[in-house]
Amino acid sequence: MTLSDVIERAGNIIGLEGEPTSYPTSAYNKLKDSAVTVYTELITEHVPLRTKETVSVSNGKIFYEDLGKKVREILKISTGAGRLKFTVYPEYIETECGYSGDAEIEYLYYYVPCLPTDEMLLPPQYTEYILAVGTAAEYFYRSSLIDEAMFFRNRFESAVNNLSRTKRVFDLPYRRLI
Repeated sequence: MTLSDVIERAGNIIGLEGEPTSYPTSAYNKLKDSAVTVYTELITEHVPLRTKETVSVSNGKIFYEDLGKKVREILKISTGAGRLKFTVYPEYIETECGYSGDAEIEYLYYYVPCLPTDEMLLPPQYTEYILAVGTAAEYFYRSSLIDEAMFFRNRFESAVNNLSRTKRVFDLPYRRLI
């Protein structure tokens, strides 16, 4: 799903007809900003984006600029010999033992779609419709239509909570009647 798909679906929810390019400029910009806000909220609070990369470590340092994405949090650094302990600094990550060589780094990252053709990276259960409902809620908040905003915000939050909830499997112990 692209940013344009979400904007078009949200436009249909709020009552705009046609393609997003035919919307009034102010409505289109407000919808675009609302969609980016909702997406950013979703990936920071509910669905963190995670990736792994193999990087070369020199003198125990990995610079953020050597990584492919904008780092949010480092989860682990490992080599063939095992996990490395590390310390996070503003410009780089330093391994405790001064390791040099290739290492696999797993981290959470930020992604903000800017262009209408940019993909919105989410697991498949988070559909275009859910983001469109959240976008419509944010649009109504920005338009000072609080009742409509509250209605769509409740729908968005309940959908996200239902999808974000983890299902735990547990066994009940076998009991005998005495």
